[in-house]
Amino acid sequence: MKPNGIPPALLEKYLSGECTDAEKELVENWYASLKGEPRYLDHLPDVELDEVRQETFGNIRRELNMADERPVRRLPWHWLAGIAASVLVALGIYLAGNLKTVKLPEVTVKGQKPDPSKALPVTTFKNTGTQIVRHELPDGSVVTMHPKAEIMYRAAFANNKRFVVFSGEGFFDVKKDKTRPFNIKSGDMVIRVLGTSFNVKAIESQKKFQVDVVTGSVQVTAFNEKLNKQEVILKPQQQALFELDSKRLTYKTLPPQSKKELYEPVTIVFEETPLNKVIEQLEKRFNVSLTLANPGLAKCGLTANFESQSFPNILEILCTSLDVTYTISNNNITISGEPCE
Repeated sequence: MKPNGIPPALLEKYLSGECTDAEKELVENWYASLKGEPRYLDHLPDVELDEVRQETFGNIRRELNMADERPVRRLPWHWLAGIAASVLVALGIYLAGNLKTVKLPEVTVKGQKPDPSKALPVTTFKNTGTQIVRHELPDGSVVTMHPKAEIMYRAAFANNKRFVVFSGEGFFDVKKDKTRPFNIKSGDMVIRVLGTSFNVKAIESQKKFQVDVVTGSVQVTAFNEKLNKQEVILKPQQQALFELDSKRLTYKTLPPQSKKELYEPVTIVFEETPLNKVIEQLEKRFNVSLTLANPGLAKCGLTANFESQSFPNILEILCTSLDVTYTISNNNITISGEPCE
């Protein structure tokens, strides 16, 4: 005799690794009792099989609001095939043989009001230019994004959670809100904060994600290859590293450095200082290389008082004051413009 159907909420807990031992046993016994695994999948070519498995699991995770909101436990394909059928059984949905047409209803907890933000469209912003840009989020938090960085979020955050998906490099200045934690998902790494400032470098080609805290504290979570949860709490001047290949999460306290990173604030004053001297001072203060595209810019004078400002802010004010522009590639910056009289 088969066990009773599994509630979708319990199935979601299992997929995210949050079940108790008793709940886990209940789900696994229920799965073992199912006889409807679609054997025709065994005969599909590898390319078609991969497309079916990706689409099936993607649809299930998306409709259960799991796709972006929490780390997901990885399961073997025979489980995915069974789970695909099992979710449909548990929700009372008839699969008409075309996965693209399946639409699962939104899963809600009894007595809980639907979150209106779930119906809002997803906003995607990508810095396609060659300069660092400032992007404001729905709650007033700000992320300063390097070229090629990309962020996705709903047009309005949920009532109890602020959630974004981020890739590339960016500095987050999160607005404090103790009632709504702020969550950032970068690949298999999740960052959780209430209100603080920190830098995220999540560039997949570099095989390593990095989080550096400037103010406040940050919780970084990831799962290792054995699906065991890894978690660290970072304080200012601490750094977390997540290796993409080994799925290993580590952290360390950074020793004092003679040069600041671009996102770290400094105080510096210029009084009619020639631009070539300004560049020398900035290169001494920050881990950056500056070049003038036009040597005639060297004599342009800058007067400015920068108090606790990061390099992007200093660079933006410098460009506005001298009517010049810049392009950035990693930490190499080229300043362009007309020479001064």
